[in-house]
Amino acid sequence: MRNTIRRFANNKFKLLNKSRRRLQKTSHIDVRFWLAPYLSSILLVLTACGGGGGSGSSSISDSPDAASASSSSETGPPTKIVAVPGGSGAVVALFPDGRAFFSADGFNLTGGGSTVSAYSGSPKLTDIVALGAGIESLFSDGSAYFSPDGQNLGGGGATVSAYGGSGQIASLTRVGTGIDAVFTGTKGSNVYYSSDGRNLGGGGHTIGVYAGDGKVQQIVAVGPGDAVVTLFANGSAFYSADNRNLGGGGSTVAAANSASVTALVQVGGGVLAQFASGSVYLSPDGQHLSGGGSTVGVPAWDASLADGPFTRRDSAHGTIFLGKLWLSGGFSDPTGNNSCFDTCSFYDLWSSTDAEGASWNKTPSFATATSPDPRDATPVVNNGVQDAALPTDFYDSYSAITVWNGELTAIGATVWRSADGVTWARNNLGDGTASPGPVPAPFHATENSRALLLGGVLYFLQLDTGEVYSTTAADATGWTDLGPIPGFTPRCGGTAFVLEGEIWVEGGGACDYTQVYNDIWVSADGVHWTEQPTPAAWSGRMWPCVATGDGIVWLAGGYAPTDWLSTDGNISVRYANNHADVWYSKNGTDWRQFKADIGSGLPDDGKLEPRHAPTCYFTGASATARSLIIIAGTGGTSPNAADAETLSSIRRLPLPQAASLP
Repeated sequence: MRNTIRRFANNKFKLLNKSRRRLQKTSHIDVRFWLAPYLSSILLVLTACGGGGGSGSSSISDSPDAASASSSSETGPPTKIVAVPGGSGAVVALFPDGRAFFSADGFNLTGGGSTVSAYSGSPKLTDIVALGAGIESLFSDGSAYFSPDGQNLGGGGATVSAYGGSGQIASLTRVGTGIDAVFTGTKGSNVYYSSDGRNLGGGGHTIGVYAGDGKVQQIVAVGPGDAVVTLFANGSAFYSADNRNLGGGGSTVAAANSASVTALVQVGGGVLAQFASGSVYLSPDGQHLSGGGSTVGVPAWDASLADGPFTRRDSAHGTIFLGKLWLSGGFSDPTGNNSCFDTCSFYDLWSSTDAEGASWNKTPSFATATSPDPRDATPVVNNGVQDAALPTDFYDSYSAITVWNGELTAIGATVWRSADGVTWARNNLGDGTASPGPVPAPFHATENSRALLLGGVLYFLQLDTGEVYSTTAADATGWTDLGPIPGFTPRCGGTAFVLEGEIWVEGGGACDYTQVYNDIWVSADGVHWTEQPTPAAWSGRMWPCVATGDGIVWLAGGYAPTDWLSTDGNISVRYANNHADVWYSKNGTDWRQFKADIGSGLPDDGKLEPRHAPTCYFTGASATARSLIIIAGTGGTSPNAADAETLSSIRRLPLPQAASLP
């Protein structure tokens, strides 16, 4: 991703640093509580069996001072970030080298400010788990410590030993308000459940929940209660509603019809199960992993489609018209010359030759006849040279494009219409000048412009100001300013869609990159809005894409930070990720994860490059042949947003029938 400041003439419409589509906290859930992609567990193949060991005040003897400041800073992403219980905003960050830092305010996770080292030494710290009353830490020698305040993770202060016996803990899994500790030896496994994070090998409030010859490979918590799915090394899996009798007995039942489960991945609203055949299923409740009940098959990404013929880009608008996919405008990485310095943007419209985006016309269906293209969307002076003026033979680069009254319609500072996508006409006044669109002069549409149809009304939303406009005119003239969304925080990179007869606005972040949201706003008329009391289940993010069809909205990708720096009140992102996960909702409020994010290890992991600001389409001629098409955006093989570049790739995800989705 390029270090590029996108400038517009007015702060209300400006788009900021292209390399800093990264934000810090949600409106409802502090981003410091969800920043890193969580690891469900870290499994170590150890030979000793479990048992014994209790709680005490001893510390790891061969570790250096765990509370001392680190002598060098981390440069890569944290392995895991967990919130310290209590709601103070404090977090603990674990890094791949085994070091951990405690930040009282959630900033400067590698040191500096109020941040201090929470652990640095030997043995290596391999996992941290947040419980209701503190932080559980697991070390490479199989020992564990419980810290009530997130500090002194290897002992000292208020920290106590949670296990230091002859056995070795292989993994820790939070279940409800407590934790499961797995001991795996040469002859099977022992699993203990501790309600308070202490006495992980038995004693106190701890109870045994499994002891047998089967080797426990994974434990995945399901739902907000104590239900878990336990996967054994032989491929068998069991569902326990109460985290008891993990290998069978009591109320525990087999979770799959055959002993061929190879991996479990915890996702929002359920668990993904991979089988030896390579098939993957989504179970919302941890039962019927191989199908049946509410479980549904999860197809793999199709990465066989050729890249599009258009230049790499992100933030393009898209729609479906005349059985084709249409891709309009978008952002290009600035070149630093030829009027392409800041908001380097395209003035072209591309169309596919089929309904799935598998093949495309080799040249644009419509484009400016002037040059250069791309060029800055706001002409500025660079090194004493004036940018080329905006074209007058094409609509705004970021005009929202939709189908209105049977015509392809581009909406911004002006409105353009076409019956075939090739021949276009601008809405003009009687004197031949442009009829104004909803965006007030002298401004233009931005990456945050959205057009939606609901109940015979065409709406235009400008999310970076919060303003809503509407018209019912067949030619998309005569726009009415409905005013700003009451109580809404203007934002960049948010989503907007229509579902169940209402307009929904979700996610995005502050345009100065100090906040990120997963809040939900809904309106039936564009005037009266309600903020939903519960935010979306997906983590706050900027620039995901959405597509709707068959009564379902799909959301894919997006951008989010993992951590950031705060120096003298100035906030800057230290590290950030692009996403590759996919979520869906049947009502706009309740979301369930359908595809895992990058790093899942599932068969198609990485087939969709993690990306933000792609263009999404819901396609398919019948309910049994639906697909989600993802085009372009900014991303790459790594989730590291600093390494991302604009893309032209096309990915296809076959979708199950809407009625089959849990």
